[in-house]
Amino acid sequence: MKSTRHLYPTKTAFEAAFQVVRRAGIPQIPDVVLALRKEMGQLEPDLRVAADLIAQDPALTGQLLKTINSPAFNLSAPITSVSQAVGLLGLGRLTTIVTAEAINRMMGVNQGSVRVLWESIMENARVITAIARVTSGISQDEAYLFGIMHDVGSLIFANVSDNYISEWSFRGNSEPSVLLSYERSTLGVDHTTVGFLLAHNWKLPEPIALAILHHHSVKNLEVDEPTIPYLIALAKLAHYLVALSHGTHDTPEMQDYREQAWQTLDIGEGDWQDLNEQALHGGW
Repeated sequence: MKSTRHLYPTKTAFEAAFQVVRRAGIPQIPDVVLALRKEMGQLEPDLRVAADLIAQDPALTGQLLKTINSPAFNLSAPITSVSQAVGLLGLGRLTTIVTAEAINRMMGVNQGSVRVLWESIMENARVITAIARVTSGISQDEAYLFGIMHDVGSLIFANVSDNYISEWSFRGNSEPSVLLSYERSTLGVDHTTVGFLLAHNWKLPEPIALAILHHHSVKNLEVDEPTIPYLIALAKLAHYLVALSHGTHDTPEMQDYREQAWQTLDIGEGDWQDLNEQALHGGW
């Protein structure tokens, strides 16, 4: 497989992203997540060790079980313990869900205009998960993790710039390219690069980090790793469906997003109609 280094941001962009993240004071990802990823990398991961690691954080454990048992994951029977979750889901899936919940807890905000932005990010995460449910190529939990992370750079900008929320409100769901230009001109870097930096520092899988970086790319990426263009297509279709729900889907960019995603994702006509109906009637 070819190297993906050519997809990485430039050194200048990476340094600019680092400066913005440092200003925002973003906390490090919890040790339990890093420990889980380390255990997952062992030749013979110990499921009991993994369960014990998660159980050390009662708040995270509670949120994890709540998420796993939500309609988004559509399990046939409720899961009542971390040990049961590890046994049924496997360490890989569980680590992905734990990572998503840890990021959710770290980045979630409860007041002001920033809360509106966070709720929009979570809406996109739900839409991305819903799309992944009716396509093949990636698990719903991986889609959920990517959904939370792919626009998290915008949340960082909202915490360091008083004017960012208003610009995001006008452009985020209709003209992302204009929003990116605004970010580069006022903050020196765009939210996709900041999102890539956070994903990289938090040791998320490389395909997720690179999809975050390129999810607003105009052209389809030509890469050997199929997960990257698949995730990008999920993000673009989610942006279109959210725009549809807000009545801002008629812009050329949103129409291009829909067409690019349609070409990449294998979505049946019935599922496509259902997704559009959910968007029009707030069914996420």
